[in-house]
Amino acid sequence: MTKLACLWIRGRLERLMDGALGLRAARAAEAHLGRCEGCRAERDRLNRLHALLRESLTAPADPDWGRFWPGLRTRILREHPEPVREPWWLPLWKPFWGHPRLAVGGVMAAVFALTLSFWPGGDVAAPPAAWAGPVVVQDVATSDPQRGVMVYSSPDHDVTVIWVFNSDESSEES
Repeated sequence: MTKLACLWIRGRLERLMDGALGLRAARAAEAHLGRCEGCRAERDRLNRLHALLRESLTAPADPDWGRFWPGLRTRILREHPEPVREPWWLPLWKPFWGHPRLAVGGVMAAVFALTLSFWPGGDVAAPPAAWAGPVVVQDVATSDPQRGVMVYSSPDHDVTVIWVFNSDESSEES
């Protein structure tokens, strides 16, 4: 039966075999391996797998550095790097650089200006007080089921607004 300690150790067996486990964790793993037959079997299986992998791998050929360096030097001499351009905002930021109070003050001023630009002002779209009065809204039925008509009228000012709605937008008629 697998115990909680076995689950902890089995995840660290490969690092233990490679010597990449810390000193304290390695001591705990070795102590557990001394007590647990299942984890020792898993370690032996991983040892066999590592041995098979080492046998199947071929040693890489030594790189030919004789052709690498001259090619690199030629490329460096042939290519000219483009000059690095500063971003457009950097000259604006440089006066604040290194001055935290000035930078925070500038940010606060920008936030204040932005807040004022979105602050609701007076009701500009409201009609003059003389226009205030009752408005009568009527729904007028039409013989065409695709159209609707709304009539807004103000009896005090002799103003009537008629809206014609067409639910079929593909129609060319008005």
